[in-house]
Amino acid sequence: MTRHSELEALKIREEIQRHFWNEVGAVEHISLPKLKNAIEREFKCKDDRFVQAQIDLMQTEARIRMESRVKVWIKKPRNNEL
Repeated sequence: MTRHSELEALKIREEIQRHFWNEVGAVEHISLPKLKNAIEREFKCKDDRFVQAQIDLMQTEARIRMESRVKVWIKKPRNNEL
């Protein structure tokens, strides 16, 4: 069973994905520093390893696609998620 904190983190990552999808959609990319800043604000944590772990989880969950060191493409969120 998934712990409560893991579910909260999943919901926060979904919110970040939806926010950027509504902002840029599939036409444009966002910058990696912008994504890192959003994760730091939402999770209220400035630890670089934690932020990188959240980015890795977003890639694993197929929420984002990293094209290069600075380009991040947001994938369309599913409507029936948690």
